[in-house]
Amino acid sequence: MDDDVVIDANLMKKFEICANFKSEGYITSIDLLNNIIGTTNTKNIIKIYDICERKEKLTYSIKDLVVNDIKLLKKDLKENNELSINYEIEECLFTAYENKKKNKIYHYDIINKKVLHIYELSDEIIDNSFVLHPNTHIFIVALKNKELIVYNIKNKSIIYKTNVQNNNCIVCYNKSGILYGYTGNVNTIYLCSCFGDDYNDDYFASFDISNVTVNDNYCIHMDFSHDEKKMLITTKNNSIYTLDAYTGHFLHSYNFMYEKNSPHISSYLSYPVFSFDSNFVLSGGQDGHLHIWDAQGNHVIKNNIKNNILYIKWVYNRLAFVTTSNHLLIWKPSKNV
Repeated sequence: MDDDVVIDANLMKKFEICANFKSEGYITSIDLLNNIIGTTNTKNIIKIYDICERKEKLTYSIKDLVVNDIKLLKKDLKENNELSINYEIEECLFTAYENKKKNKIYHYDIINKKVLHIYELSDEIIDNSFVLHPNTHIFIVALKNKELIVYNIKNKSIIYKTNVQNNNCIVCYNKSGILYGYTGNVNTIYLCSCFGDDYNDDYFASFDISNVTVNDNYCIHMDFSHDEKKMLITTKNNSIYTLDAYTGHFLHSYNFMYEKNSPHISSYLSYPVFSFDSNFVLSGGQDGHLHIWDAQGNHVIKNNIKNNILYIKWVYNRLAFVTTSNHLLIWKPSKNV
């Protein structure tokens, strides 16, 4: 891997492609576990890539299923000669459709190509509500019948279930996994602590977001910064807001209409993330650009990727990857700025 670089505004203005993988179909979901990337696509194929080696490692075709929302599971920890941690990936979770409804989660052995367990759900999964704990074999999912369920993967059991007042409920763990947030109703984010299997109805904070959710403009995406001091939300109209993760106070707002000739806002679909140092916000969209703002809400740059940007993830503090149409592009900030 490349040497670490210091992220600043100048560096954020230029990225270089360091790897490019073409997919047989359009990429529908993506997940990252340290140096390993997993994707699903419209051909119902799971692909596994190694960022360190910059090559495709495994390809699996899932028959008779429409798959999405891949989540890579930790199997083993091994330390290589370069003193960086690599994960051995043998299993994953993914959602599957039945009668055009996404109401099943499969636990899959990608080495032996077999299903280990199927979680049959009582209703359809809400987009951006299926989340895997970063350090344990536990996942949370919210359903359109207003249920929020926590599963223990090893025991194949429900460890907690509650009702919410939002059929668009979304869920997100913070980076350390000591808490999670969810939109229990359209106008409120609840923060709950979680230690091991200890999940309950108690929340330690609730944030009122009603000033940005009027006119059915509900929250569709949530992310925590890597320093865990900030969080961001995206609303249905593609506006982005950052909040203080301790108080819930709104810090800054972001939108794509920062130029006079910006296209109509309906042309965007934004699922933004914080940069690794928590000082920048990055978002893709359907205008073929990677949009970057600093944490104070100032527009920094937009990079022309020439195709729709669907997902962005950060790898350490020096590599980012973006999926565009049927390509997985791995980027790094350029040192020659």
